[in-house]
Amino acid sequence: MKIVNYDTTKYKFLDLVSELYDCDLSNLDSLDKKQKLALGKDTHTPFHKIFYKRIDNGWPEFEKLYRDFIREVMFPMFEDDVLLFQTLPNIRFQRPHAKAVYLWHCDGDDDHQHPPGEINVFLPLTKCNESNTMWVESIPGLGDFQPLLMNYGQFYMGYLNRCRHGNKINETSDTRVSFDFRLVPGFAYDENFKGKTATANLEFKIGQYYDIMERLKTSKTFDFKENSSKGLKR
Repeated sequence: MKIVNYDTTKYKFLDLVSELYDCDLSNLDSLDKKQKLALGKDTHTPFHKIFYKRIDNGWPEFEKLYRDFIREVMFPMFEDDVLLFQTLPNIRFQRPHAKAVYLWHCDGDDDHQHPPGEINVFLPLTKCNESNTMWVESIPGLGDFQPLLMNYGQFYMGYLNRCRHGNKINETSDTRVSFDFRLVPGFAYDENFKGKTATANLEFKIGQYYDIMERLKTSKTFDFKENSSKGLKR
């Protein structure tokens, strides 16, 4: 498990998303159903629809910010000269008296079928406390679940393909808003992997679920080659 700080004056995720909702994100709530939501249905709230509609209609400022973050913050953390990344991040809303994702799981299980080479990134836009954050185990099967106590300006990296994780009921009055996305270092990419995403039925391939960056020179100053596929992959 690794929690990393980053520069919010350069990577202004909160500014862009707050402008979209025109409010303090921690105050977001709605009257739609909060309990016993099936797999995939917990990402269909009115707040999700606002975000994904903006993406699907074209949001170049956000897309550039996300790709800059992958290129300048995430890629230099890896030794491999090829990095695959989820084309655009998922957004999560954990409202008061609710969960963000209702099924405790690992991403490589039978319900989710993500490839084993993926690394998970969890990036909150609001403060995360014990009841409105994600809980994760440190080693697959160990069951030593701990909360990710984080602030905006931090992100978590972990191997959630095999480590179980989930949410407890949010007992606070504050909504947790966060992004999550997956990365695959080039050596771990399996182009023959047969699984598909649980919600959008996308294959875990470049041009569908993933985009790719290549580092052309290994030095303190990185040059990159990027391939871009259009549309939100979630």
